[in-house]
Amino acid sequence: MKKTKIVLLLVALFFLIASGGCRWLLINRDRYEAEALAIFEHAEEYYKKASYDEAIKECSALIKGYPRSVLVDDAYYMASLCFTKKKDWQHAVGSAQKLEKYFPKSPLVLKSQIILAEGYEYLKLYPQALTAYIETYLSTENPTERNRASSGAKNLLGREEDYSVLSALYKRYGETEAAEWLLYRLGTRAYEVEDYASSDTYFAELRRRFPHSPYIDKIGGMETSAAVLKGKFVCGLLLPLSGDFSEFGHMVKEGVELAHKEEGMTTLHLELYDTHSDPGEAAKGVQYLISKGAKAIIGPLTSAEVNATAKIASQAGVAMISPTSTDPNLLYLNDCLFQLNSYAEEETREIARYAARKGLQKFGILYPQTEQGKALADIFATTVSAEGGSVLYSYPLTDTVVEMKQTFLEIRHKGAQAIFLPFDRQQLLSVVPQIAYYRMKVNMLGIDDFADREILRRGDTPFEGVWFAATSGKLGSEMELNTFYGKYNNQYGKDPDWAATLGYDAYGFLYDALKEGKDLSLCQAMRKLQDRRGILGRLLYLTDPEDPAVRIYTIYKNEIKEIK
Repeated sequence: MKKTKIVLLLVALFFLIASGGCRWLLINRDRYEAEALAIFEHAEEYYKKASYDEAIKECSALIKGYPRSVLVDDAYYMASLCFTKKKDWQHAVGSAQKLEKYFPKSPLVLKSQIILAEGYEYLKLYPQALTAYIETYLSTENPTERNRASSGAKNLLGREEDYSVLSALYKRYGETEAAEWLLYRLGTRAYEVEDYASSDTYFAELRRRFPHSPYIDKIGGMETSAAVLKGKFVCGLLLPLSGDFSEFGHMVKEGVELAHKEEGMTTLHLELYDTHSDPGEAAKGVQYLISKGAKAIIGPLTSAEVNATAKIASQAGVAMISPTSTDPNLLYLNDCLFQLNSYAEEETREIARYAARKGLQKFGILYPQTEQGKALADIFATTVSAEGGSVLYSYPLTDTVVEMKQTFLEIRHKGAQAIFLPFDRQQLLSVVPQIAYYRMKVNMLGIDDFADREILRRGDTPFEGVWFAATSGKLGSEMELNTFYGKYNNQYGKDPDWAATLGYDAYGFLYDALKEGKDLSLCQAMRKLQDRRGILGRLLYLTDPEDPAVRIYTIYKNEIKEIK
């Protein structure tokens, strides 16, 4: 800065001399600036050596001895830097204020804003500090100063409770980048004093102007809580009630309505939209539900419909719970998208790989006589084959005692080292003891149904040492399946199928998340339910790719232990 000023001064002197000005005055002016420059250079040397007191003395000498020098603003700035290094904030602020007062057009005024900001904060002059931090953030091109200003401003805004201060700052900086911070703080402050109308207004403006703001997820919880407290939380149901998938849509609807009847808050309202089993109509439905104030949506059901709607919901900050979509890649479309289908297929592959890589080569498969049971048996066989192993037999197993006995008598001497058993908890309680009874010395392999509380309560030897794959966290149903069946049958006069059960689970997860507390966004509250499962559904969402979703466990001394 000083070199530029000296060059400009010399150029001006040249033109004055050329125009016939007073040579004597010009020559003395040149000497005047040269003497001031020598003092300033001494100050700079002292500053570089961290001799701040000496540097301050030199700056003071320049300001007092050469008050008309072009280097006086540099001297004030240098002095403020020295006082800052000494943590003498009162004098640091004083020097920066004099620079701003006497040289308002100096480019050094902007550079001194970070000194003023930190000094004001130390002196507990918080409104002034906020202004200086914001000015620094908006004006500096120095990344370090910009980060310091951003951190300082956000910290002080988080503590500022005076509406008048916040409003004045927004009036002044409402058209700048800083409006993002100010809108968030104004909204949270309004929420804290239960001025929900103002809070909603500020948050809506934040969403509109800064759709990718990291604050979007944070405000979700306050919007949700405010809606509940005001008695108008809206949960959208985006289901195919007509078209190719209408059968499943009606089943999910029944499960949701049963859960809502049992435990729904009086402030929670269900808003229904029929997708007609069409992705384009589903996209219109999301927009409709959002316009009705929906903060969460249960649905849609198919992967195609989720693909058409997830980003729309994400941009509006709306959480989506798809009870039946199966494509895990859809989770990348929206951080607040949740699926309820189980990891059964992936768990099957993982347990097959694990067993084969532990040296087992010969496998047997017993599976329930269901479409899913056959599908999991085929997946297991294919995976084992890819790992170099072989499947000696693969049989469906009925619940008939005579037929079950015949099956075990047939397979017990076939030489399998391990048997894969993709049964549910009730079936496992019948099948596993049979393996022990017929003295089949095999490793038992399975998926997460082995983690059921009823199995652990039995504490029987047959279950000791089983290997199974499961998602991390606490497994086991929170509600007995038979109890749910009874409630559903009483309500609708029929037994529930898997879609109705997943609809019931979807509402249950949402309800539990809303009870987590108003300090969490709905998305965060849903994620805190990661250690739970419903009657049938597991809550799946986009997780850390470094953290495997499926892990291997065993039962040891009547406890579930992860195998590392």
